Amino acid sequence: METRNTIRVNFVKVPSDLKELVSKVPGNSRFSERHGHLLDLVTSGFEEEMMSVLFQFFDPEHHCFTFPDYQLVPTMEEFSDMLHIPIGNQLPFTGLENIPKPEVIAAALHLKKSEIEGNWETRSGVKGFLAKFLIDKARLFSDSMSYHAFEDILAFLIYGLVLFPNPDQFIDVHAIKIFLTRNPVPTLLGDILHSLHTCTMKKRGTLMCCIPLLSRWFISHLPRSVMRNDQGQKWHRRIMSLSHSDIRWCSLSKENVIIIDRCGQYPNVPLLDDPQSHRQKFIRAWDMVNRIDSKSLGPKNSIPLEAYLRCVCTRAQRFVMPYPHVKPVIVEPEYEEDVPQVIFHPDMPTDLEELKRSWIQLKEERDIFEAQFRAKEKKVLELTKQLQDE
Repeated sequence: METRNTIRVNFVKVPSDLKELVSKVPGNSRFSERHGHLLDLVTSGFEEEMMSVLFQFFDPEHHCFTFPDYQLVPTMEEFSDMLHIPIGNQLPFTGLENIPKPEVIAAALHLKKSEIEGNWETRSGVKGFLAKFLIDKARLFSDSMSYHAFEDILAFLIYGLVLFPNPDQFIDVHAIKIFLTRNPVPTLLGDILHSLHTCTMKKRGTLMCCIPLLSRWFISHLPRSVMRNDQGQKWHRRIMSLSHSDIRWCSLSKENVIIIDRCGQYPNVPLLDDPQSHRQKFIRAWDMVNRIDSKSLGPKNSIPLEAYLRCVCTRAQRFVMPYPHVKPVIVEPEYEEDVPQVIFHPDMPTDLEELKRSWIQLKEERDIFEAQFRAKEKKVLELTKQLQDE
């Protein structure tokens, strides 16, 4: 089976100083109420091998992750839910905003205007702060038990070092603007997709985006058996053993979600692009956001239509997978009460119980799909008969 070369990519790690500050957050803290679940991104981190393998599947043409028979792409609603930060109604970050005044930044960080002005630096033509200045301030606030100020600076540091990282622990003015608007989710999605696309096209580089969030999103779609990894497999083998029926497509607890259906003339969400003409169109579109209740879309169904499945498989063949795809063969039994027989490929150890459960789940989904089809077919026949009688 043909495979393509894998791409070597680097990641920005969460600074140890930031982890130390997070450990100082008191147990009765109200940090999450004011700043969302940002602390989780620091404490959970990410598994570098998993993210390196996931990166190999990024499809720069379709701007998603393409696997042998399914595709995955993060959404703003998923990021918003994970971070516990709502998607604001105001225009998200565009890059055209004015630089905040020193007194505005000082008020947000509980510092003096003179401290902001005295530590304002320029790196590669971009203004901002060195993280060390703010880390030292956070430690002082923590030691003096000024926890409200400490937590606000800590949140600011997470924006600049984890959500929107820069080399050399420099917090640039763009991260500052996003922190002040408290609407980071749209920019996070665009920033992650842009970084993935850039490194894929260059076939090298460092992913300068929020890798801990991308990691948590990917894990949320993986079956528990993959995370347990009882067989001790490498990540590429774990991922290449999955099919669309194994993926956890959506949470059953999320029965009612408000989603962005379109922005102006654009279906779904337009993310900002570099060309100035596109940017202005996208900015105008964000003034016409249309949100809908997910219930209006009908019942959830994770079974792919045959046409879509064929399309994805064809794309995967053209895209060429980075690792060989070896799947076990499941033979359906003659009688329903029998246990399915599984023939393993000798190079691919697999959890038998997990395969049995997957087979049963697929059979149940098939039965539900057939029942829905028969019900709709019956309804069509009834309506046809009514029209003929009239």
